[in-house]
Amino acid sequence: MKRVLVVDDEEDMLWMLQRNLNKGMEDVEILAAKSAEEALAILSDRPANLVITDINMPGMNGLDLLIEINNRFPATGVIIMTAYPSNAYENKAMMSGSLRFIEKPFDINDVRTIVKEALKVNEGFQGTVDGVDLIDIVQFNSLSRATAALKVTTGDREGMIFFKDGAVLHAMCGQETGESAFFTILGFNGGSLQNIRGVQPPIVSIHKSIEGLLFEAAVNNDEKSAAENGSADDAPSSDAVAHRSDDQQPATATLEELITNIDLDTAGDAKPPARNDADSREDRPTTSPEEFEMTEIQSILAEFTNIEGVHTACLIGRDGFLLDSLARPGIDAEMIAAIASSGFGSAESMGSQLGQGELRITLFEFENGPVLFAPVGKDAILVIVADLDTNLGWIRISIKKNSKKIQAAASL
Repeated sequence: MKRVLVVDDEEDMLWMLQRNLNKGMEDVEILAAKSAEEALAILSDRPANLVITDINMPGMNGLDLLIEINNRFPATGVIIMTAYPSNAYENKAMMSGSLRFIEKPFDINDVRTIVKEALKVNEGFQGTVDGVDLIDIVQFNSLSRATAALKVTTGDREGMIFFKDGAVLHAMCGQETGESAFFTILGFNGGSLQNIRGVQPPIVSIHKSIEGLLFEAAVNNDEKSAAENGSADDAPSSDAVAHRSDDQQPATATLEELITNIDLDTAGDAKPPARNDADSREDRPTTSPEEFEMTEIQSILAEFTNIEGVHTACLIGRDGFLLDSLARPGIDAEMIAAIASSGFGSAESMGSQLGQGELRITLFEFENGPVLFAPVGKDAILVIVADLDTNLGWIRISIKKNSKKIQAAASL
């Protein structure tokens, strides 16, 4: 039997919810409290799965009750009700851990739906920013199609990123909202994080795809690192997975287990997710039939084609000639080389005319998947073609890791 505790100083509202809220939910018991203080006393004796509380009450108000519940009963979800909605109240409630924010008057059927959803919610997880890369958490929520709120706290700054079915729809940090807040939060250094399952985005302020957001975040971090270190080539990869040192301890033992798309070897290097064993041999990139051993360049290109979803990796000259490649059978690598050379040149020209400096990586998102271009030295271009939903972060990590190796192998 699950328990829902309703807290409201208005007796009529309390009576109505206690009598009607659990219709159609025989396995749910409804408890009632006329004040926040009474609610805490009930919770100490009879733990509840969910608390629905009014925000404006004499004595301890709903927001204070929310904070107290999070401190004393962290497994209990909280939904806030109010007849006087405001952005300030809603933001504070969300930042304090509220699952939803309901405006009075409401339709009891809508509230029943919200309660059913909240009672299905899995507990989320929490940890430290020092022990994990925020980009990994964002990718985890995206790949698991989560509806959740990722709350990040560092010093006196707090931010929250909202997901619905894996898509990033809203972010807020101080006075910032939308993409600006999203990028600010990803730039936090240190602190703590909490991934709260089941929290619905209060508004939609972000419309860009998760791939586009993470790509832009990575570019922004690369530029920041280059500015701080004085050299873009020597700047550390912004996509590299953050690892704990031996003296750092995770806040929750199961945190790394939840990041299922990350695999670490004993040396601590990040490895891309392995291909599914069910993938047919015919779908995997291969060398031509005449070649029984990979060339040195192909062995490096295999770093890309081993990433799940990547089916083509080509090294081409700026003149459009194919230097080497690994491609899925049936794909014309020489045609890709000719087309990519022209596209890369156009992108370079556009950046030059706009005064944006040298081109580092070009991303084209198509209906069936992305195509990435990256310069290798002054005379060659790396072209990566992938399927839809391929992890772009791993591709960028591999580009940063292997571009100089390719340059040396090809004597560029």
